[in-house]
Amino acid sequence: MKSSKRWVLPAVFVVVSTLYFDARGVSAENDVTVATYNIAAGTEGLGLEAIAETIAASEAEVVGLQEVDVHWGSRSDFEDQATRLAELLDMEVFFAPIYTYDADIPGEPDRQFGLAILSDYPFLHTYNHSIARLSTQDANPEPTLTPGFPEAGIQVGDANLWFYSTHLDYRGDPTVREMQVTDMQDVLAVHPNTVLTGDLNAMPDAAELAPLFEQFVDVWDVAGVGEGYTFPAGAPDRRIDYVLTSPGMEISEVETIDSQASDHLLVSAQVQLNPASIQTIQTLVTEYEKAGDIDSIGTHLLQLHLKTLDYFAERGDEDKVRQHLGGFEQLIAQFHEQGRLTNRAIGTIRPEVETIQRTMD
Repeated sequence: MKSSKRWVLPAVFVVVSTLYFDARGVSAENDVTVATYNIAAGTEGLGLEAIAETIAASEAEVVGLQEVDVHWGSRSDFEDQATRLAELLDMEVFFAPIYTYDADIPGEPDRQFGLAILSDYPFLHTYNHSIARLSTQDANPEPTLTPGFPEAGIQVGDANLWFYSTHLDYRGDPTVREMQVTDMQDVLAVHPNTVLTGDLNAMPDAAELAPLFEQFVDVWDVAGVGEGYTFPAGAPDRRIDYVLTSPGMEISEVETIDSQASDHLLVSAQVQLNPASIQTIQTLVTEYEKAGDIDSIGTHLLQLHLKTLDYFAERGDEDKVRQHLGGFEQLIAQFHEQGRLTNRAIGTIRPEVETIQRTMD
């Protein structure tokens, strides 16, 4: 396992015992199949219905999509592809536009192009982050922070999944991809259940992707069979589409789906999520301090509170655990208001607290 230059997650996240409010460890309901799929706006294959059939065949429960049209143009019949795929698959959807333009006809919806996340599970939150891009819509583009890096917090059983979809620059010069990797690392959740999916437009040995492979595990390296080529779909000769996970997650059933619905192949993997626990929160606080998302005094006070929680959990005193979980939740809200805890940190830590509370109910 490779270590991260920016932050390192332990290879094993200690799971709460039976005394810890019945969070007994990873169970079958914490297995989730995730996937990445560049759908090429449904224009390079057999159409949107075929895209939906391919996703259904993969049995993926959370999918990162790239090249999605929403009322974009005649090439996709001005259809809202994100919503339509969600309807066809009976899934939740979050669409994250890269480009948004006024419609050619007044009163019609905006023309948008971007990425999306489909999920069988409810979203805890969604956010469209910005990363560096060279616009494909400008004649003489310069690298500019541009939206189109969607994040979704997703509740799966007694665990929380932090899921991302990305699409990196396609040009031969790796400079913009290098910038994009840096920008993504600045916003990726420091969490044991983080999954990054996408079309990275580079092979695994590309130098600009090295920081990602130091930070995450490439599922194909763990459980894939063969080369795992994903493009072009008719005769794949390169691997540019990836599913990457936090270290320590169990990975199985990694595969590509042989389909001509797009010019890329879908890549899927089954991963096992770590349940929410006090130990996970302790790790998050430590790692967010290293990343500069929590100041040192705030870290000390939060860890002190967590040690108290740990003490009463070990004694099996659920009333005290509930009481101090509520106090901890108030404390992180106070620190956030004071600017001592960033949006990224509270957005990751608070759902862990809420999931533990829900597990105890």
